[in-house]
Amino acid sequence: MKYRDLISQVVREDMPDLEQVRENCHRQAIPQKSIVRTLRWSVAAAAILLLVTSTAVFAATGGLEQFLARFNPNFGEFAIAPLNPAYAVDQDIRIEVVGAQQIDNVLLVYTIMQDISGENRITRHMSPDIEFYVDDERMSTGGSTDRLLRFDRSTNTSYRERLLLGRDDMPQADTIELVITRIDCFEHGGQVRRAFEGEWIIAINANDLGIQPIVWSDVQVGNLDIEYMSLSPFGIQLRGTHTYGMANFPIIQASVEFEGIRRNYRFSGSGAGIGDDFFSSFSFADSPIDLDRVTAVIINGKRIQILESGYVISPTL
Repeated sequence: MKYRDLISQVVREDMPDLEQVRENCHRQAIPQKSIVRTLRWSVAAAAILLLVTSTAVFAATGGLEQFLARFNPNFGEFAIAPLNPAYAVDQDIRIEVVGAQQIDNVLLVYTIMQDISGENRITRHMSPDIEFYVDDERMSTGGSTDRLLRFDRSTNTSYRERLLLGRDDMPQADTIELVITRIDCFEHGGQVRRAFEGEWIIAINANDLGIQPIVWSDVQVGNLDIEYMSLSPFGIQLRGTHTYGMANFPIIQASVEFEGIRRNYRFSGSGAGIGDDFFSSFSFADSPIDLDRVTAVIINGKRIQILESGYVISPTL
């Protein structure tokens, strides 16, 4: 499968003064309610929630096609629109998924979040905390990227692109349930405060695009014994053992070579588990990786060349 050229970056609005945003976050009167965290929701129950919504409201947002045309997000070429209106409302906060896709164990989600009360309680620094399930089993790990595409002050609406890391054993699914029980406010200095607590439950669909990640096994890089390594359009995953010790585990630096030309992708976000002798790490790419043109991956100075019969490791110059 050939992929189109990498999508151009979105030009963002200038960021407002963070101290003012922080003050506004604290001034807001946020309604709180007790939560019964239901971890096991059936697909049927989620579908009932969605079927009672109106198609007119769904159409008012413009759908996926207009979303992609308006924002030209990095990974938009992979997203598909929901089969039914996919949104939920709690405390007059409306969260809609206009597009999604699963590749391997990573979920791409495009969300629109709006305060429909008219009280303008949402800021550009608020984002829903998303958990996701397949067949009532939790697959989310907490690893993610969160990219604000636009914040519309006039309608108090945020538009976001999310990549969410699933478990290593996440199956390819036709239906995935999002469970959102809180909306976080990311404040100055990296502090995170819960802005809203509630229940927003949305069922989304994903198609198997037939995109197979490039997979290596038993790769030795320094003191890293990489038992499994995969490269997908969304990023690079590594699992294995090490002899560094937890306190001295190195930062993993990765780049990708396309037809002999090296590109230093900005891998951001992370889903990582590090023990005294094991590690599991996923680094998200800042734009799609064209698997058809990849000739090598460089990990911590070691070039892993892709061959039809396997791979060859050599030091980089």
